[in-house]
Amino acid sequence: MDYPKSVPSAGLVNGKFVDENPLMGTPGSLIPAEWGNSVTQEIINVIRAGDLAPDEKKYDQLLQAIQSVSAKGWNLDSAMPIGSLPTATVATTDGRLPITPTAFATSGGRLSILPGVLVSLGQEVLTGQLGRPRTFTTQAWSSADLLPNSGYFLRAQVVAGVLTFYTQRGTIYDATPEGLKGTINGTAGGGFQSTPLDLCLAWVVTAGPGSVPIVRPIYNRSRLSWTQTVNGNGVVYLPLDPHARAARLVVGNPTPHPTAISSVGFAPAGWLGGNYCFLNPTIGTSNNWDGWATANAPVLIFSSNVVSDTTVSTLTASFDHAELRSLWQSYQTEHTWGASNAASDELLFSMGLKSHGLSDYASGIAVNFTAAVNISFSWELIR
Repeated sequence: MDYPKSVPSAGLVNGKFVDENPLMGTPGSLIPAEWGNSVTQEIINVIRAGDLAPDEKKYDQLLQAIQSVSAKGWNLDSAMPIGSLPTATVATTDGRLPITPTAFATSGGRLSILPGVLVSLGQEVLTGQLGRPRTFTTQAWSSADLLPNSGYFLRAQVVAGVLTFYTQRGTIYDATPEGLKGTINGTAGGGFQSTPLDLCLAWVVTAGPGSVPIVRPIYNRSRLSWTQTVNGNGVVYLPLDPHARAARLVVGNPTPHPTAISSVGFAPAGWLGGNYCFLNPTIGTSNNWDGWATANAPVLIFSSNVVSDTTVSTLTASFDHAELRSLWQSYQTEHTWGASNAASDELLFSMGLKSHGLSDYASGIAVNFTAAVNISFSWELIR
């Protein structure tokens, strides 16, 4: 495309259009119909390439189309199979997007998102086949009124090259759609886990009109695992969210306390069950039951038993979020520091049932520790 230089009647000056000058008696340039149509068609071609329908009443379509086409690229060199796209992530410390719920007297409330948070999410290039990873900065967003006494999921996907937030009703057991994307403002099915093309950001439950919606944020990071080393006495929180179906914890004290007995235990109440201990000594065999007989009491994860003991415990859990409970199993090994006799080795097999409340989703599962010296925690969520 160029100026109509080959049309003598166009009246170009130095190859460009000029205005009429009555004082100098010089005429202005004429714009040939063919050239005007060509310019318009050039712009329309870009708008259509951006998957937009040309609209003479809209004045930002060229910009939107350029952004969309730039995201797609003019070829497929940087695209990859959708199944190979990286995990959708939220670039906050814990991988959760800050969400603000607000009460409204005539509805179940609204949700809002602040600007300035980096989010990585895939954009389809060829539907169902190829996609390209994108990174966006969130813009201020607010939902429409939510229905009272309903369950929603706050989600995000790339629409026409733009990061788009939306709500969809559903449950945490909803199946992932074949196309890996939810239905914007859909009435059901929106509770599936995040996919490379669609972020699940929070599970939202509304009550009666005028109440603040309950928001349970979802983790979105490349690996749902956490490690931490603690010392002294205190409490740590094991992250948990509504999409976690199981989890694995490994905790131990590779550096024994020189004068005290280290211990780690679940802080929340709600446990019921029993554990079985098998001691492997050279002096005989000891089988001992140690029941978690006190219902709704906190439970010990491990104790070093004697001064200078080292212990490692591996725990696995499955979660039934509909019943607000978790089922735990553990395998514990223990060896007295510096000992050379088999009586210092111990195996512990255990199981337990724990009721967990909504506070677990906000901060995590509380675990107390005492007399810790470099006690290490490794926690992983499994979906």
